[in-house]
Amino acid sequence: MKYAAPWALGLALLSVMVLQPPGAWGQVRTHSGALTRQSGLEHPKELERRIFQLTNEARRKNGLPALEPDSTLMTLARGKSDDMAKRHYFSHTNPEGKTIIDHYDDEKPAKIGLMGRIGENIHMGQRNDYSDIKAAARVIVDSWMISPGHRQNILNPAYTSLGVGVAIKGKECYSTQSFGQKVGQKMIRQP
Repeated sequence: MKYAAPWALGLALLSVMVLQPPGAWGQVRTHSGALTRQSGLEHPKELERRIFQLTNEARRKNGLPALEPDSTLMTLARGKSDDMAKRHYFSHTNPEGKTIIDHYDDEKPAKIGLMGRIGENIHMGQRNDYSDIKAAARVIVDSWMISPGHRQNILNPAYTSLGVGVAIKGKECYSTQSFGQKVGQKMIRQP
C-alpha cells in the first residue's frame, strides 16, 4: 500500500499532460503572450505591436498618415527575423542572395492585396532584459530613426502598410519592418 501514492501521482500527471496539451503541438505559451517554439525562437507579440505603434507615432510627428497593418507584410517580416535568428546572419540579403523582393515575388501568386512597392528595415540587438517592452521598442525604433536609410523607409510617404516581426533566440533579438504600398493606392506627398 505504501507504493500506491507515487504510482497514483504519476498517473495523475500523465493524464493531465495527455488531456491538456499545449495550444499547438510544439509550442508553449509564455507569460508575455509570445509563443516559444521547439526551435528556441520567441515571438513577443507585444513588442511587435509596440514597434508598430511607435513607427506610426514617428510618422504622425512628421505629418504623415499612419501605416495600416498588413498580414502578408507581417508574415514576411516574421519570416525574415526568424531566418536571421536561425541562421545567425544580419543582412537584407540572405545567404542564398535573396532579398525581401525575391521572397515577396516567390509568394506573389497567392497574394490578394498586391504591393506596388516594398521596403525593409532590420535591427539586431543583444537581449539583456526585454521585460520592459516599451523601453525595448523605443530603443529599436529610435535606432532606425537616427539611421538615414531606415528613417527614410519609416517616413516614406509612398508606403501605406506595415508588417513587424520579432524573433528572439538566446540573447539575440532580430526585428524586421516590412513596408508596402498596395497597388492602386495613391502616394501621399510629404508637406
